[in-house]
Amino acid sequence: MKKLLFVLLLAFAGTGVFAQVKPNSSGPVYANGDSYGYYVDEQPGAISYDWSVQGNTNATIYPAWDTAIDIIFSNAGFEDVICTVTTATTSYPLYAYVEVFAAP
Repeated sequence: MKKLLFVLLLAFAGTGVFAQVKPNSSGPVYANGDSYGYYVDEQPGAISYDWSVQGNTNATIYPAWDTAIDIIFSNAGFEDVICTVTTATTSYPLYAYVEVFAAP
């Protein structure tokens, strides 16, 4: 039982660290030509925010402002939305994992 609780704790802790890029709206994401907004909270000491995507949805990023973007997904699939935050001393990534569904 202790092992199960430990595994669950790690799963929730890992999810919290991984899902730091946030969607502007809730609900499913479709590959239908609509844009979907994503953002990160301002990070202390940040000099720049560099956005990218990695996956199989043929996503196109449209910058909104430093801490936010819009994305149009062309294909159903999975995508990592990544924001690399650069400070004076280091860089670190923030992530969101997005499942994109075929247009209804």
